Amino acid sequence: MQYRRLHIRVPASGNAFLSVEEEIRVEATVINVSAGGFCITAPFHIIDQVDYDIEIITPSCGKIQFSGLPIYQTVESVGIKITSIDKDNLKKVYQLVQDFELTEDFIKQIEERDLLKDWLVDETGNDLVITFESEPDRKDQEEHPRSKKS
Repeated sequence: MQYRRLHIRVPASGNAFLSVEEEIRVEATVINVSAGGFCITAPFHIIDQVDYDIEIITPSCGKIQFSGLPIYQTVESVGIKITSIDKDNLKKVYQLVQDFELTEDFIKQIEERDLLKDWLVDETGNDLVITFESEPDRKDQEEHPRSKKS
C-alpha cells in the first residue's frame, strides 16, 4: 500500500530546536508544517529515534513547543510527527496551516499535487468511499405520494 499523508503540509519558515533532557541535540530550519508534524532541514548526522522536546520559532506565530518523534530522515530533511502538544501550541500550528490555505499558492498546490485525493483517506491511509444521498423535499412527497392507499 502506498503511504499517504493524513494532513496537508504547507511551506513554513522558522528555527527548530530538538532537545532531550534540556540538552539541545539538533538545530535546524523549518521547511514545512502540517497539523500532524513538521519537516526540518537535516543535520549532518543521523538523529536518534527518540521522543524529542521540540521548540519551533516562527516569524508569524512565535514559539511553538511540543514533543515529537522523527519518522524519516533523508539527506535533505527530517520528518517529525507530533506525539504530544497542548491546546495553545496546537492552535499555533493550525494558524500556520490556515495562513497558507488563504493564499493563491495553496490553490496551485492542490492542483499540482492532487491533494484532494490525499484528503479522502482514513487514519491508516485507506481510501474512503464518499457518497451523498438526498431525500425528496417533503413538499414533493405530499404532492407526489409514492403510493396511494385506497
